Amino acid sequence: MPIFDYTAKNSFGKSISGSVDARSQEIAVSLLKNQGLTVIGMNEKKMSFIDQFLNFRGVPKGETVAFTRQLSTMISAGLPISRALEVLANQSTNRSFRKIVTEVLRSVEGGVSLSMSLAIYPRVFNETYVSLVKAGESSGKLDLILKKLAENMEAERDLDSKFKSAMIYPIIVFIAMIGVFIILMVFVIPKLSEMYTNMNIELPLITRAMISVSTFMVRYVYIVLILLIGAILGIRSFAMSKKGRAIISEITIKIPVFGKITLQKDFSRFSRTLSLLINSGVPIVESLNIVSTLMSSQTLKNAVLDAATQVEKGQSLSNYFRSTTKFPPLLGQMAGVGEETGRMDEVLERVAIYYEGEVDNMVKGLSSALEPIILVMLGVMVGFLIISIITPIYKLTSSI
Repeated sequence: MPIFDYTAKNSFGKSISGSVDARSQEIAVSLLKNQGLTVIGMNEKKMSFIDQFLNFRGVPKGETVAFTRQLSTMISAGLPISRALEVLANQSTNRSFRKIVTEVLRSVEGGVSLSMSLAIYPRVFNETYVSLVKAGESSGKLDLILKKLAENMEAERDLDSKFKSAMIYPIIVFIAMIGVFIILMVFVIPKLSEMYTNMNIELPLITRAMISVSTFMVRYVYIVLILLIGAILGIRSFAMSKKGRAIISEITIKIPVFGKITLQKDFSRFSRTLSLLINSGVPIVESLNIVSTLMSSQTLKNAVLDAATQVEKGQSLSNYFRSTTKFPPLLGQMAGVGEETGRMDEVLERVAIYYEGEVDNMVKGLSSALEPIILVMLGVMVGFLIISIITPIYKLTSSI
């Protein structure tokens, strides 16, 4: 996403400058106008190679979590927001995040609210984050809301961390398989091909195909590398696009085991975030619209938006949950309890804890569930290599 440097005047007529992330200059101007700023000048920032690399990497979620918790602690201790931001900017070890916090500090010192200043960086501070900060500013409970937000982010990070840990073994095996295939294609097959040529024997179709692939990889190694890097960058770019995320999420949900884990994670994220927003005083319709942006499944995202529409028309949330198959019955039952007792936030938090436990149990069994698939893949690969490499040798020895 491009970064634009701007010069503007706030409502007090004071000139301020900074930078803003936006897809276009028009959107950047609109973002600044929403903050009550009058744009005087704006230019797209020309980033150095290092800045482009850092921008490509993004900001680790751990940086945002630590920032949120520390900011909560400093505000609770009575430190002014501008001073707290200055301290956090100086102690950040991530260059990209340090620049972002510094720009937020400049914006706050220029008279812009903290929530509006954070909204300039949607890749780091999403809509939920900004809405909660805005609610904290309105209620005077910014430190408490930031503390709960940090706890929420930590819970999500722990869930993602467990999933990634469970995937380490399958990924290592998969990378090892690719490595073995490349070694065979580049070093082993060419020597066997030379031997078969000298023996002047008729080769099976599968062996000729292997030799052809090997010859192409050896002769055009640079083209193969360019194609490989291009494919990786292309897939990453597609995965980061709105359409790409939607397609990948729908495919993931249909994959056995992974699909169920993804849905359970979405239900957990939905319950916990909605609980936090309602507890912070954000209206339920607005809360549902915000939570919809966090859903990885496009189908579930549409269902949450539909829920917001129905609630706005007067239908209760629990009745909507009961009338659709997109949400599990548990959510409808618990939402009903929350509406009857007036403790919707507490009930939803318990639901989130339940789904987190379900995801945790499923992730623990993920490696066991993937082992048979990995063994089958290894068996297919070994069988393919044996048939393609050993068959000509077997034919030759049989004819002697």
